[in-house]
Amino acid sequence: MRKTFQKWLLIFVASAFFLTLCLSFYLQTREAKSNSIDLIDLKLDDAVKQIKLNTRNVEAIRIMTESEALAKARALAEIILSNPEVLKEKGWPGRMEKILDVDEVHIINKDGIIIASSSATGYDMASNAQSREFLKGLGDPDFEFVQGAQPRGMDQEIFQYTGVSRLDETGIVQIGYYPTRLANAMSLADIENLADGFRIGNHGSILITKSGKIVSSINDKLLGMRMDSFGIQSGTLNKKEPFYATIEEKKYLCKPKIFSPYVLIGILPIDEMYVSRNEMVRSLVFSNTILFSIVFLLVSFLVDRVVISGIFHVNRSLEKITEGNLNERVDVRSNPEFVSLSNGINTTVSALKDAITEAAARIDKELEFAREIQLSSLPTVFPPYPDRTEFDIFAAIFTAKEVGGDFYDFFMIDEDHLAVVIADVSGKGIPASLFMMTSKTMIQNLAESGRSPAEVFMDANRHLCENNEAEMFVTAFMGILEISTGKYTFVNAGHNKPLIRQSVNGYDWIQTKPGFVLAGINTTLYKQAEIILKPGDLLFFYTDGITEANDPSGAFFGNEHLKAFLNSPEAIDAGPDQLIHLMKKEIDSFVKDAPQADDITMLALRYKGS
Repeated sequence: MRKTFQKWLLIFVASAFFLTLCLSFYLQTREAKSNSIDLIDLKLDDAVKQIKLNTRNVEAIRIMTESEALAKARALAEIILSNPEVLKEKGWPGRMEKILDVDEVHIINKDGIIIASSSATGYDMASNAQSREFLKGLGDPDFEFVQGAQPRGMDQEIFQYTGVSRLDETGIVQIGYYPTRLANAMSLADIENLADGFRIGNHGSILITKSGKIVSSINDKLLGMRMDSFGIQSGTLNKKEPFYATIEEKKYLCKPKIFSPYVLIGILPIDEMYVSRNEMVRSLVFSNTILFSIVFLLVSFLVDRVVISGIFHVNRSLEKITEGNLNERVDVRSNPEFVSLSNGINTTVSALKDAITEAAARIDKELEFAREIQLSSLPTVFPPYPDRTEFDIFAAIFTAKEVGGDFYDFFMIDEDHLAVVIADVSGKGIPASLFMMTSKTMIQNLAESGRSPAEVFMDANRHLCENNEAEMFVTAFMGILEISTGKYTFVNAGHNKPLIRQSVNGYDWIQTKPGFVLAGINTTLYKQAEIILKPGDLLFFYTDGITEANDPSGAFFGNEHLKAFLNSPEAIDAGPDQLIHLMKKEIDSFVKDAPQADDITMLALRYKGS
């Protein structure tokens, strides 16, 4: 009981430990996910704020750049108004570029043709969409226009043009320049360059997508890839809810944020997301292991000291009592409850002893009576037919219990026919004995009606199968000897094959294929066979109590031992009576002091002839 209690206590403590750990793991997982989502949201909000701030900075720098450019263009128009001859001077564009700190200057006449320039004299402004935008100012004395900064050339550097109306005549004064500060601000403010500046945790980042395509990422391998290639559909991004995705064979927690026309996606590796949870769980495992171990040891010690020790001593005494030692006394006095229990058990055992003694005496008497009834149903007077000189017959039965399931029988059907039966009922004791009596009587009645051995077994089998609730069965061998001719007709229902001693060959098995047992299947068909006995031939019938008799080591007597003994010098010429006594002696010598496990039944029939 001590081990049982400790086992269940251990199961309870381990279950509590496991449930506590699972609950902690669940809460830590939920907290870790919530914290990770908050971290991603914070980074996405910072990114949006940065985008808005960059936009404002770019706008401020753009206004300042455009104001400065307009001022330079107006100054150039004033210079030309005050000194028109300057346009005829050699190298004046270069001087103007230095004076105004610009990269290009152009003077455009009323026809939209550049008439003076540092690089493109004679160029028709109407020939290009970009330059054509300035032609709308021809004839407008108040015209001022700053064209948006645009990349140009092979290196795609940002360049910008600004133009105002000429003050001296119809036309336009235009300057061109590299807006370095504006270009730098635009580059910094470009949302597609934003991802490099934001990390989430140690290895998380922000992906910026446009129309489902990644346009910005700290991982250059992802640029240009579509989100649906990772199993992420546009509907998932539009829901703005956290989701999980596998990107480059690594699982991430993802959270989208829409900043039209872009979608910013914060991603954080799952293993990094649960770092704090894993550390906390490891700490809980260590601390809870110590705590629950202490609880287990304390509870186990206290219960063992107060309860189990007393129960153990009571059980030890009860174990001796149940093993048959009714003289054992229970004497546990550790507390009043155990004193009462001990006295109650001792009183019960004393009463039980008296009842057992009385019942044993009654059962012994009843079993002895049953044995006498069983044996009285078998032929036990030998020789059974003193006036018949054509044959000798002898049989014996040795039951494993007071009553058994083996039986033998022989009887005269008429003056010329002798029936011999040997059988073994499954099981032992009184149930087998009752089934044996039924089987024996039924076989004898059917045989005496004149049926053949096969017909006897088929009819007996059918009747025995009816109401066989105990599911018992019988192995049986039956033969009918025609005394005048020596013809022996027999049938076998799953029984051990008999041996026959013929004058020349000694003992050998009767070669017959056993049929199915009786009381097994009610439709079983049985086949009979026959042999011709000659004067002096002897048949030996037996049950498996002989071949399955075992010595103290567990070895069986066996078929080979049986046949070898029958053919031994001391047994080969023995008559039925002497043969059976010799066989019983040989079996006893083999088994020594090992208890008899099964009924032993033998029958010997010697044919002398007419």
